Amino acid sequence: MAHFRKLRLTAAFFVLIFCAAALLQAPVCRAELREMADTDLSAVYATGFSNFNLTGNVARIDLNNFTTSTWTEINSLKTGYYTKGTAGWDNDWTNVSLGSATTDLVANGLFIEAKFTNITDAGTRTLDYLRIGTPNMQGEISGNFNSFSGSITTSGVTTSYSRLPLNGGAATTINSSGGFYFSLERTGANMGFQFVWENATKTP
Repeated sequence: MAHFRKLRLTAAFFVLIFCAAALLQAPVCRAELREMADTDLSAVYATGFSNFNLTGNVARIDLNNFTTSTWTEINSLKTGYYTKGTAGWDNDWTNVSLGSATTDLVANGLFIEAKFTNITDAGTRTLDYLRIGTPNMQGEISGNFNSFSGSITTSGVTTSYSRLPLNGGAATTINSSGGFYFSLERTGANMGFQFVWENATKTP
């Protein structure tokens, strides 16, 4: 059985870059706690920010009406070092850019999704996968993809990769206008750390 031994840059950090970008855009301000009158509280309502759904063995949280944008540069991004045939990284990216100097990488909405086996039985329940991403991402991610695991769907055609360099590891730009997520798969052919673009093109 494979063991995941190292994770230099966690999935949570990669996705939370979007969240940090949104928070950093907020102006600095001071606030104090003040009691609200019942008449004030009766006029307050909120809807549509988040949804939780449990369908079969799949639990999902959607953060709606949540848009973040960023241009972030990362020297090295590595996920999933363990033995899979041979020891190595599921993903080994260098000189990574999320967005560009002219166009931000934009995420419209965020989600967390988990699939279980026997979700209702605490004694036998196991986690099959955990996914963190956005249902709609626009912009580009570029870098040297020395090792890549995941899939890219272009015009309805999906190409899957398992620890393969994209274009020989040369600098690659991926332009996306659809869903994007990072996944930790515990079982099946895609076991390991995966990046998935649901609608994208890559160059060269």
